[in-house]
Amino acid sequence: MRWLRLCGLLAGLLVCIRPTPAIALGPGDGPGCLGVMAGECVRWLRATMNLDENFLAASLARRHQVDVNGRPLGGGLVTINGTLPGRVDQFVILLHLRPDDTVRKVESNLLINLIDARTEAVYDQSGFYEIVWRLLGRRCAGMTKLDLYRFFENIAKPRIRQERRDFSGGLFGLHRLVSQAGGMPYCGVGFGYTNLTEWRGSAEMAAGRNFKEFSSIELQ
Repeated sequence: MRWLRLCGLLAGLLVCIRPTPAIALGPGDGPGCLGVMAGECVRWLRATMNLDENFLAASLARRHQVDVNGRPLGGGLVTINGTLPGRVDQFVILLHLRPDDTVRKVESNLLINLIDARTEAVYDQSGFYEIVWRLLGRRCAGMTKLDLYRFFENIAKPRIRQERRDFSGGLFGLHRLVSQAGGMPYCGVGFGYTNLTEWRGSAEMAAGRNFKEFSSIELQ
């Protein structure tokens, strides 16, 4: 599943982000990433974030690799690791490309579960607005933090559905809860949200242990 790929990439991320400072702009100052060429998206993100340039170069080089029979290997995927200006938290951004190298879909992790967010300060902690305005750019030039947060609070949250799986029981039981909503229009694109929670032990979440949680957004 797509969130497993994002979660795995984030868990294995090495801290080797380029230290040069990014320029803090705004959504109206750049193209964003959806519907633009991969190189244009990368230049825009580089101007507004600190990127792991070594990892990025390798990812760009293999995005359209084929095997000896000419079949695609890379799936048109570019992985970008980076941090926001003034923050140390790692973000993993996945660019899904069309054959002509334009970006058809973007995914990114968030820093906290938005389902529990209520106030502007808590939403801020997630990096939600900071990532979304970079990915949308001038497509949504007039967006504000509160516009986005109210969209999620009033439109996205009521549409979130949950699916639970209990893989095993007992002392070392494994349980997973996936909360998801997709296909919601925002600024002319489709918005999706996923939160994955896993825990061990009791089937009752409140009594469980060894919790792992991962949240991500999808724009296409």
